[in-house]
Amino acid sequence: MSNAPANLKGLEGLLARRYSLSVISEHLVVNDVWYVDTNGELQQGHLAAPLTKIDQSTIGAPKNHQMYWSGTAPCNADRSLIPFGSHSANISIGEVNYSSNLSNKPPYPEVFSTYEDLVMHYVTLVSGPAEQLFGASSQTGAEYDVPEETSPFKVADTFSACAQINDLNQRVADDRIAIIGLGGTGAFVLDFMVKTPVYSIDAYDFDVFQVHNGFRAPGEVPFEFFGQPKIALYKKKYDNFRHHLRFHNKRIEAGDDALFSDITFAFVCIDDGESRRNICEMLMAQKIPFIDVGMGVEKEQGRLDGLLRTTLFTEKTYERAKEAVPFDRADEAGAYRVFVQIAELNALNAAMAVVKYKQIKGFYADDPNYFNSLLSIGSSNWVGES
Repeated sequence: MSNAPANLKGLEGLLARRYSLSVISEHLVVNDVWYVDTNGELQQGHLAAPLTKIDQSTIGAPKNHQMYWSGTAPCNADRSLIPFGSHSANISIGEVNYSSNLSNKPPYPEVFSTYEDLVMHYVTLVSGPAEQLFGASSQTGAEYDVPEETSPFKVADTFSACAQINDLNQRVADDRIAIIGLGGTGAFVLDFMVKTPVYSIDAYDFDVFQVHNGFRAPGEVPFEFFGQPKIALYKKKYDNFRHHLRFHNKRIEAGDDALFSDITFAFVCIDDGESRRNICEMLMAQKIPFIDVGMGVEKEQGRLDGLLRTTLFTEKTYERAKEAVPFDRADEAGAYRVFVQIAELNALNAAMAVVKYKQIKGFYADDPNYFNSLLSIGSSNWVGES
């Protein structure tokens, strides 16, 4: 039986209502079911039922009126238990364990003649209080369990088709990306590239996640990751989202050529001039195009001012690009190491780099064709060299 609910006749109504469905081990699974627990807090679980099939592409009526449940006891808005005839269960379907079997019959003499009736009955009961109290909807429309041979993402990218940009996505689909450095700007480059349909991403960093990193990292700041390797944080954050995403707790140095043998494009996001020189020379020796990013920020007349830089290295631009990039130990970092709460500049620097990458791939228009871009904070001027 196909694992794609859209290929099964009999589930059309549920899919049209944007329920998130999976077919796992001959069970119909309803994902993203929000509910209220006994503490009155918002939680999420799964519902599941054995799947009756008429043939390989058609499903019949449910076997009974019950559904497996993976969460704790679901409650009404007043925290009273929803009146299910609940029975203990211990069944694993895929990677999810279901601890109870919920039982709530429709009014006599009605029966659940379709899975649409069954699912809507239970989701309405379980999720109604969550929608009432928190505005949460279990109709997410998410398509999970996407196989890696069909998409780089583990959840289906349905919006690209709606936006009619699937043809543009194909222009980056074969790229194998390396991101060297997951500091302020590198972390945002990773965040943007994780959502880009490239084939694979290898991310390198050798540092630990410290408090100052929390002020310039994308998204939430989980305190429990302070003191752990940066790659541990970003692996947890993004690993469930896409395939072919690899993290390496390593400092890249001269002689690491073999690590990049299949890389087609790289982002260099470090602030040590000597290391940058070694990495740039190594990448160019292998004819791997890459973008180097950097910023110089200083306090002038009581305000921060400076430049954000994005430099593209290719065989054609290599000699000129070297002149635009600081390779000395003092580097362009300057006050950047002191004024760390400037995540918006990191994000902007990263966005410049990722936009440039997509421009050279033909995803975005690129009339001036700059290989080196400078954005002034104070004047808001964007200048470049082509």
